[in-house]
Amino acid sequence: MNTKNDNLSIILGLTIIFFWGISFVAIKVVVSVIPPITMATLRFIISWIILWVFSRLTVKDRKLPKKAKFLSAMAGLWGITIYFVFENFGVSFTTPSQASILIATVPIFTIIIADISRRKASSFMLYLMSFLSLAGVTIIIASNGFELKGDALGDLLVLGAAISWGMYTLYINKLENYDNLLTTVEMTKWGLIFLIPFSIIEISVERPNVATFLRPDVILWLLFLGTLCSGFGYLIWNYAVRSLGSRTSSNFIYLIPVVSVLADTMILKNIPSVWIYIGGAITMVGVILGERLGKKEEIIL
Repeated sequence: MNTKNDNLSIILGLTIIFFWGISFVAIKVVVSVIPPITMATLRFIISWIILWVFSRLTVKDRKLPKKAKFLSAMAGLWGITIYFVFENFGVSFTTPSQASILIATVPIFTIIIADISRRKASSFMLYLMSFLSLAGVTIIIASNGFELKGDALGDLLVLGAAISWGMYTLYINKLENYDNLLTTVEMTKWGLIFLIPFSIIEISVERPNVATFLRPDVILWLLFLGTLCSGFGYLIWNYAVRSLGSRTSSNFIYLIPVVSVLADTMILKNIPSVWIYIGGAITMVGVILGERLGKKEEIIL
């Protein structure tokens, strides 16, 4: 085990979690102008262009075997296309609070999917730490006014998004023997290709005012989403998953609501209640202990 590499992976993984936490503020601004799936499509167009250029400048041998291309396409399908389609449509049916809690179940589904794939159960304590973190996330969201009245269809769609991210992590693990940058470029390309038909349908139905897409704040936030959250974000996150393992890295996702609350306070000037800090503390305990347990299990496996 390389402790320095593990520490670097943890720092990089947490950095991406920080960007993803702030992304909720960015998304709130952008989707007020650009329809959700179209926004995702534009986001990944930016992401793919940046990654493609970066790969051309840094990688000499850019050939991937057919197996790697297939696995990358499946990762793009599950982690980009299906995830964003399920999440965006799901949130439109259910309440934001309900959707956030359901998305926070990603690490639990990641563990379950990984256990099914390897036909072996994780330790009881690892499951317990995952549910402890979920309890902390629930407290954070409930402190902002939790209303249990989400539409059942919306809840199922959001759960579909959480499951799809678990599937995405499974395919990323299978790509660990291939170049991270090249597989991320390939994954982003296929995720974008699969997104385009949904975007065309969305634009045909909603007919948005395309001129408003050029608002300076919308462009800046969209660039943030496309570069730091999707482009280099996926590249660095995939590296962290390969280095730390799916169980350990997925527990970091519980920190996204904590970052989102801080961003909400600093950028949108919303003052958090004491329950935010209590929930954040519980989430941190679950994440830290889950990270240690996950690391031990990855070593054993």
